[in-house]
Amino acid sequence: MDKEIWQKPKICSDIGGEALIEGVMMRGNNRMAMSVRKASGEIYTEVKPCIPLTKRNKIFGLPFVRGAVSMIDSMVTGIKVLLDSAEHVDLGEEEQKESKFDLWMQKRLGDNYMTYLLYGSVVFALAVGIGLFMLLPNVVADLITGVLNIDTGVRGGTLIANLIEGVLRISIFLLYVYLVSKNKEIKRVFQYHGAEHKTIYAYESQEELTVENVRKHTRLHPRCGTTFLFVVIIISIIVFVFAGWHSKIVNMLIRLALLPVIAGVSYEVFKLAARSNSKLVRLISLPGLMLQKITTQEPDDSMLEVAIASLKAVLAQTEDAKDQAPDNALDEAVAGTAKS
Repeated sequence: MDKEIWQKPKICSDIGGEALIEGVMMRGNNRMAMSVRKASGEIYTEVKPCIPLTKRNKIFGLPFVRGAVSMIDSMVTGIKVLLDSAEHVDLGEEEQKESKFDLWMQKRLGDNYMTYLLYGSVVFALAVGIGLFMLLPNVVADLITGVLNIDTGVRGGTLIANLIEGVLRISIFLLYVYLVSKNKEIKRVFQYHGAEHKTIYAYESQEELTVENVRKHTRLHPRCGTTFLFVVIIISIIVFVFAGWHSKIVNMLIRLALLPVIAGVSYEVFKLAARSNSKLVRLISLPGLMLQKITTQEPDDSMLEVAIASLKAVLAQTEDAKDQAPDNALDEAVAGTAKS
């Protein structure tokens, strides 16, 4: 594992990002920037106010509450900016044609079409995620324990059943990521994901944001969402062991009810792991970091330019950024503000 991952950054920032379709989104404390490479070669950059829900409401920002809130907030923001990036990428004539379903939706919903599409996408993503990674492993594990005649009514049987479920959950997740990575378009998104991480590393190292400086950094980052998802899976295995093993319906209801708890605990562990030098905490992050070898790929220089443009735009217009860097460090980092 690259030693840079465990080095304490010179600038401790909360800046994060997301890979888009031919672009990168960077998000600061109160601003979000989206940069997209158009077919003409031009980099289109757009900056918008973006204050997390955890900072708008004191209750949402409480420890073990902010995890679930942040997950939903990030999903809504992420899907919205992903849809926005698709609108700015120049598509071929065939790709620009709207489907019959799109036309039907526009006719029925009118101006609210994109809003319904956005929140519908979030609900669909949650349903698929919960069904595929939470409920399906439990159903399959229940079938396996039945075939093997494992008595789940005793402590040993309960532990075995939950371990089987945990192994299945991890296996399904890894298989899903591997299969998705084989898609050519998704691979380019993973390259932009790598560009995002490298750029954040350069900024946190107080280096001028140039392609040469950014290129040399690792593409694996401890604050990545991939690592967070893996932490969620590990925490869910531990929590469900204490929840016992019941009928299929009861198991599903318990797992659904415990989702906010798992998200809350996972978020706190994730935040600690991203900033701690403890070897035990690092060990928790290690599986997610290894998985980033798939979900991030080495970007080319044109992708690095897009990520740099996005980060510069956020830094240039985020007032809080001045408090994250001493003296001239910020001025050096944002030299040459991105064109929009």
